[in-house]
Amino acid sequence: MKRILPLIIFLLTTMLYGQNQQQYNHFIADQGLLNPAYNGTRDFVSGVLVLRNQWIGLEGAPVTQAINVHSPIGFTNLGAGLSITNENIGASHTLNFYGALAYRIYFQRDQTLSLGLQLGFNSFSMDQNKIVSLDNTDQALYGSSNLALNSGVGAYYYTPKLFVGFSVPEFFTNQYDTGIGAYKNSLRFKDIHYYLYGGYVFEINENLAIKPTLLNRVVYGSPWQTDITGSCLLYQKLWLGLTYKSSKELVFLTEFIINNKLTVRYSYDYPFNALNQVKNGGSHELGLQFDLPIQRPVLRSIRYF
Repeated sequence: MKRILPLIIFLLTTMLYGQNQQQYNHFIADQGLLNPAYNGTRDFVSGVLVLRNQWIGLEGAPVTQAINVHSPIGFTNLGAGLSITNENIGASHTLNFYGALAYRIYFQRDQTLSLGLQLGFNSFSMDQNKIVSLDNTDQALYGSSNLALNSGVGAYYYTPKLFVGFSVPEFFTNQYDTGIGAYKNSLRFKDIHYYLYGGYVFEINENLAIKPTLLNRVVYGSPWQTDITGSCLLYQKLWLGLTYKSSKELVFLTEFIINNKLTVRYSYDYPFNALNQVKNGGSHELGLQFDLPIQRPVLRSIRYF
């Protein structure tokens, strides 16, 4: 209990501050998981695989797997994508499945605005073998939800060096309703999470580029959560970066561009909050991105986001 209690307290605090949706350190590369409007904007079949292990050393800590694959639809202005996330926190298990459709509006000077919509399902369940409770009749602990319909929207504006995004990944909340004794899917505006983010790339020379980015997460009644990141690209091969999170965490990021089709990523979170007072080996995140040209034989230039 000495190890589990701090985790429970922190998880409750986290939920109150609007952090109960999945988060990714390499959000720039994982935008398809965050914003449906990003799907189809890379002009080829593109996908990311993510594995995130939080708070290594703490029993029941969050473990998340995610995949997003997207592509433009022929030579139209449409793009489509598919996202699946699977997360385990203690005895709880959450599975999300979304299909996304985006429409791109082109302006002069390589300026594009993409508008996206996603629709899918959420499922939540509890592993009874991992629960120890004094009240075995508490269905909020022992019950599970059916597949619940959910949806989200987003907007994404970008040029070759600038990007700005806004999204609401999920409108509905699937919570246990004591009145009906079951999980209920409802629209609760106080539970909706809003994401606003952006970044710019400064090309210093052919061997060095600098990319500052900002990510904000907002939910009613909670403090504004901010991630500030600075990263640099060396010789068009290696990204090195550092993120400060307002939740009092420091993140070290790196990614290596193997070729114009494959990129690998890794990040490590070091907490300065209450988690640092218990046995906690930090958080690790691994990612793999693949790009498969379908309209062009090769990628003509590096993509910064």
